[in-house]
Amino acid sequence: MTNTINRREIMAGAATAGLLGALASGQGAFAQAGPRKTIAVRIDRDLTNLDPAHRTGAWDGNVCRSVFQRLMKQKPNSAELELDAAAEVKQVSPTVVEFRLKPGQIFSDGYGEMTAEDVKFSFERIGLPPVGDAKPSTYKGDWVNLDKVEVTGPLTGRIILTKPRANLFDIAIGDVSGCIVSKKAVEKLGGEHSVKPVGSGPYIVTNLERQRGALLKRHEGYAGPKPAYEEIAIRYIGDPRTTDLALRSGEIDFAVLSPQAADPLRSVAGLVVTEQPSIAYVWLGMNTEKEGLKDIRVRQAIRLALDVDQMLAAGYNGKAPRLNTLLPPQILGHWKDAPVYKRNVAEAKKLLADAGASNLKLKLLILNQPAYQNMALVARALLAEVGITLEVDAQEGGTYWSSGKGDTGKNLDLFILRFNGKHDPNFIMQWFVSGQVGDWNWERWANPDYDALFTKAAGEIDKDKRIEDVIAAQKLMDKSAAFVWLTNEVNVLVHRPWIKPAAVPGWLDWQYDSFAVGA
Repeated sequence: MTNTINRREIMAGAATAGLLGALASGQGAFAQAGPRKTIAVRIDRDLTNLDPAHRTGAWDGNVCRSVFQRLMKQKPNSAELELDAAAEVKQVSPTVVEFRLKPGQIFSDGYGEMTAEDVKFSFERIGLPPVGDAKPSTYKGDWVNLDKVEVTGPLTGRIILTKPRANLFDIAIGDVSGCIVSKKAVEKLGGEHSVKPVGSGPYIVTNLERQRGALLKRHEGYAGPKPAYEEIAIRYIGDPRTTDLALRSGEIDFAVLSPQAADPLRSVAGLVVTEQPSIAYVWLGMNTEKEGLKDIRVRQAIRLALDVDQMLAAGYNGKAPRLNTLLPPQILGHWKDAPVYKRNVAEAKKLLADAGASNLKLKLLILNQPAYQNMALVARALLAEVGITLEVDAQEGGTYWSSGKGDTGKNLDLFILRFNGKHDPNFIMQWFVSGQVGDWNWERWANPDYDALFTKAAGEIDKDKRIEDVIAAQKLMDKSAAFVWLTNEVNVLVHRPWIKPAAVPGWLDWQYDSFAVGA
């Protein structure tokens, strides 16, 4: 047998060596035996924007929740909220919430005490149309129904909605879109605030370097409980093999891995490996505007030609649970009776013939990671059996995540996507509304009935009625045949035994400031 190494593999090896060298030279203290007061954690997607209004995902958001305070925040390892910057938060009517800040909440870098004006500025810049040439927030949906924030005193104010909001506290007030920035800092720093954020929370960002990560240091002016670790180095390592080496060598102390990547580490001394349920969701999507995929019969044929169980066996060693609808089982409104599609080659061929689709050639875009690569190879073989030629296009993170944006997204055929969830159905549903076409709705699926159900569910206070709306919305997605649901994954935590990690259940929203030291 002849072994060949291509240019990509050579470059990947060089990058691995370079990154480990950088970790070793820059974080020598972190390689010492613990417990320690400094730790290094791995992220698998680069940090991009640390301004809460313009964050690009959970990776940025996890830093934001350690740098900025909110009126309320999640308790450690819980989705239950507790007071943070606020001394009191009170819902006085279905559309009015009053708040009173604790005195002495101090922003870093000399920007002074937090006031109600900062709260007003923070919430309105996300939830209301931008002023002047300011960029609108991608997360404006988190503050849907916001009318205004009234300042009633230096430390007091009222959040006023246009109509009731079911998830106001969980998604807006208590989560990253509820982070309170310094109005003075944002107005003075402009775009620089996205890389040098000014907050009043437990940590400050002392360094941020693209393709490397960030360094968090205790904020000595923070008015709350002192976090356990003086410094937390956040290291971007995209390659699971590099992560394996960094964990073994002691260069990093905490990582979340796929079952496949974590298995070799289960027997390594000095590491703890535990599995945690996930609320991420992974699916194969289809561009409903693309020629060849506009016909619903073609999309139905692709769905029937694929075998989700085979794809999961290849991508996750069979250890990730199958997902049959948008919402994972842990989320309110999970459609437990969603159809479980079984492979049917004969019916898939018939649908293609009825659609007049012969010799169909399609491209499948994936993130260049082993789980997606393995699933894509299985998909290619399965689709070949029904007469569809599939080209797999594996892209690195930067290129991949911009592929569905704007007019570029019109060129997509098929793609495998992974989004992070939260413990609220509307947060997960929001990316598929018509207004997200050209942004995160890569299927370019625009359905006014879905949009209406999304809006109705967002304001439905009655739990049972909200569940009905959410399930009805998922049925419309199923009817479109634009989505082949794959898995809500399983997270495998790998860390030093003396680290006690913390996260909102689902292990996507890490609580760095609540990481503890213990046996």
